[in-house]
Amino acid sequence: MIGSKSIFLVEDDKDDQDFFTEALNEIANTNLYAIATNGIEALHRLKNSIILPDIIFMDINMPVMNGIECLIALTQNPLTKHIPVVILTTDNNSMKLIRELGAKAFIKKPNNYQVLLKNIEQIITLDFNIE
Repeated sequence: MIGSKSIFLVEDDKDDQDFFTEALNEIANTNLYAIATNGIEALHRLKNSIILPDIIFMDINMPVMNGIECLIALTQNPLTKHIPVVILTTDNNSMKLIRELGAKAFIKKPNNYQVLLKNIEQIITLDFNIE
């Protein structure tokens, strides 16, 4: 992978945050941009940032504003619509809808650390500019 990737994690569960950041720390040329615990917090952080992340990894089920609502807001905002959003989920049922709303990829939340690490590595090497 050429160049460093900045990753924004939007996830309300502390254990899942720790699991994800631990895996991210093992991947070369990546850094954690920030963590938000719901969609409103994520949108606020992005609105008030000078530099935006390269990729957003976002849970679907969160309080205050869920991942679907946040994804819609991100794709409708000219400042954030270019940022690839990767959905973290335990539910495969809504993937078609989420793809139609603009998600670029999905990771089914694994219980296995090595699987998560491999999934994140695969996602961050994708060229999201190719449609």
